[in-house]
Order: sequence, then C-alpha cells, then structure tokens
Amino acid sequence: MKYAIYLNTALPIRSEASEASEMVSQLLFGDTCELTEEAGSFIKIRNYRDGYQGWVDFKVLYEIDEETYNEINTGPVFRTCVPIADVFCMTDKTVYRLSAGSILPRYNIDKSNFEIGGKVFQIHPTFVTYLPQSSNENIIATAMLFLNAPYLWGGKNIMGIDCSGLAQVVFSLNGFLLPRDARVQALEGTKVNSLEEAQPTDLLFFEKNNRINHVGIFLGNNKVIHASGRVRIDTIDSQGIYNKESGNYTHTLSTIKRV
Repeated sequence: MKYAIYLNTALPIRSEASEASEMVSQLLFGDTCELTEEAGSFIKIRNYRDGYQGWVDFKVLYEIDEETYNEINTGPVFRTCVPIADVFCMTDKTVYRLSAGSILPRYNIDKSNFEIGGKVFQIHPTFVTYLPQSSNENIIATAMLFLNAPYLWGGKNIMGIDCSGLAQVVFSLNGFLLPRDARVQALEGTKVNSLEEAQPTDLLFFEKNNRINHVGIFLGNNKVIHASGRVRIDTIDSQGIYNKESGNYTHTLSTIKRV
C-alpha cells in the first residue's frame, strides 16, 4: 500500500479519473490518504479521516511512507480554526492560505510551526485549535464562521462548501469525526423524536423521495444554519425549512440526530 498527504488549500476529489468528472469531495491541507488505483495521471485515494474514496490528480499529492502516515494519523490533531489562515513557508518564503479545518501535521506548540514534505511552515498560534476530547460547546460559533460562504457541490472550504461538508468540517473542529455524505451522517448519533425536543447543535436531516439529501445544524429558536445557495440561516419547523425570501418550504424534515 502507498500513502500520501495533501499540502495545499483544497484538492478536488472526483467521481471518475478525469478533470471533467464531477467533484464529490475535497482534501484539505494535511489530509492523508491511501493510494489504491492508478489511471493515467489520476490516482484513486481513500481519505484517512472519513474513508471517502475518489480520484485526484496524483502530481499534487506528496507521497509519504507508512511510518510517516501512521505517525501523523495517530498523533495529536491540530487544525486551523479561522476562515482563512495565512501560513508562511519558511523554506521557500511563500504564503499558503488554508481554510478552517485544515490539519497541521507535527505541529510544535512551543515554536508555532510544523515540518512536513521537506518544508517548515510557520503559523500564528491564534489560528490553531487542538481538542483532545470532543465538545459541542463551540459548534454554533464555528458554524457561524462559514455564514455566507457560497454553495459548492463537494466543497469543504470557506470559498465553496456543501451541506454535508459544512456539518463535517464544523464538527471536526469540535472533535467529532462525521462521515462525508448526509445520508451516512444520518446514521450517526442518537435519534431525537421531535423538533420540540431538539437542542442547539443537533443535526437536522431532510429528505426528498424518501431519501436523505440535505443536512443542517439546529441553532435553537426555530433556526437552522445550512448550505443552500450559500451558507444561510433559515426558519425551521416540523414540516421543514422555510425560506422567507422565496416564501416557500425548500426542504422536508426527515430525522434529527444528536452526536
């Protein structure tokens, strides 16, 4: 088995081995993956964090050995916690701009830097978070960082994000590892029987044709934050999401889960 790490802002994961194929997810800086199959300049990967599989352009990955792969994935997980974090590469004197939720492998707390791929990166400590245990205390504040970010199918970063990407990244920044897609996220956690029993930070899942196709984060007071056109806050009731701008219900409530 071969392994790699991604060391830039956001890399499209595609459903097929082609630049013309749809983007189904993304790797963020610091994501590691297994390399499972080659097709021309593309390689099929399995993301370590969520097990998601798809095709990426091989030349933008940095190959690592199994020892490094295991070291990174079993060590403490430091992530960027601001919408865009400027990271200075001391090796080549350039700036990398990382979206919230990016992983900083081998981060040194004392020096506020990390070394990977033959390069040393410096980052301001206020841009970094480390949670040894999961906590829902700051989930809503984290979700608000993405407010008005444009919707992008398969996106997981501040410049473009989809509904399940929003839930996954927001929860990852608070110590929870969720699957990538809404229909799989809906299998996690404990079921909440009704919206009246829901608590802020619960995940709200919505359906179309009896299939889960959307997810949002409950804010309390009949409000939900979700990605639809952009990351927005809408009214929620037992029927679903009501969009005041269009004057109609846009998503039908299916189930509620507490992670």
